[in-house]
Amino acid sequence: MVATYHYVGTYDERIFEREFRDRFGKKPRYNANAIPDLLVLLRLINRDTSITDVRWAAYMLATVAWETTSPVTQFVQAKNKKGKPLVDKAGKAVMLKRRAWLMTMAPVDEVGHGKGRKYHEPVKVAKLADGSVRVTEQDGDQFKITAGGVISKLTKGAKMGTVDGGAAVKAYNDDTGAELAYFGRGYVQLTWWSNYATTGVAIGQGLNLLLDPELVKTPAIAYAVMSHGMLTGDGFANGRKFSTYFSGKARNYVGARAMVNGSDHAKDIAAIAEVFEAVLLAAGPQRPITFAPPIDSSLAGMPLPGARFTSQSRPFL
Repeated sequence: MVATYHYVGTYDERIFEREFRDRFGKKPRYNANAIPDLLVLLRLINRDTSITDVRWAAYMLATVAWETTSPVTQFVQAKNKKGKPLVDKAGKAVMLKRRAWLMTMAPVDEVGHGKGRKYHEPVKVAKLADGSVRVTEQDGDQFKITAGGVISKLTKGAKMGTVDGGAAVKAYNDDTGAELAYFGRGYVQLTWWSNYATTGVAIGQGLNLLLDPELVKTPAIAYAVMSHGMLTGDGFANGRKFSTYFSGKARNYVGARAMVNGSDHAKDIAAIAEVFEAVLLAAGPQRPITFAPPIDSSLAGMPLPGARFTSQSRPFL
C-alpha cells in the first residue's frame, strides 16, 4: 500500500500506544513511563490544525524522543549467571539500581544549561511603563523589546551575549530588573533571550516567555514553539521548515535535522522518525476502525498558545 502522507484527521490513541509499544519496546531508549507524556504530545498534535502531513508529525515525535532523552533511575531485579531472577532469604526480589538514558517525551532543560555558551550567563529583565521590556546583559549592553517583539539597542555598539564566567559590570549590578537565564528549554531547545522574546510573540504569548522562561517547559507552549519553528523556519529553526524536507513525494528525514541542530545525529533521529511514521500511519489514515477521540482530560486548564490552537480537536475523519 502506498503511504498516505497528507492527513487532516486525528490519530487514534489506543492504536498509537499499541503500535508504539510494539515497535519501540525493545529499543535501548524505550521508556514505558514516558507514555503518558507521549500521549499528551499526540493530543497537542491532534489539536494543531496546521499539521496536515504524517511526516511532519513523525519528525516532531522523533525530535522530541531524541531531545528529551535523559538519565533516568531504574530498579531492575538482579539475575544469577543462568539468567534466573534472584531473591533474598525472605523470598523478596533482589533489586539493583541503575541509571539509563531513556526517552522522557516531556519538556526538559538543556543539559549543562548552556555552560560555555554566550547565552549561559543570566541577564536582568525589567518591565517598563510603556509595556516594553529592558534587557541588561552582564557586560552592560542594554536592549529594549517592544510588546510586539521588536528589539533595539539602548547602548551604542551593543552585542547580544556575554563571555561565560566573566565578571558583571556596575550597570548590570545596579539594574533593578529580575535576573533570568535563557538556556535551552522545551521539546526542542529554545535558547537566547532574544528568541524567547520573538518566539513568544509569534505564538500568541506576547513577552510572557521573556518574563517567565520556565513557561517553555509547559507541554502546550513547548509544543507551540516546536510546531511554529518547524512550520515557518522562525526562531530555533534558522529559516529551515517542514516544506523544505517533506512535500509531495519528498521525504528527507536525515536533512530535516537542520531545523534543530545541523546534522547532529541526523541518521539516528531519521531512523526513529521512520518508526514513528509507521505508528502514525497505523493510528491515522490506515486505521481500520473510526471512532470519536477521547476527551482531552489530561490537557484541562493547559494554555493553548496561538490562534490555530483551539479547545477542541480538529475534525475527526
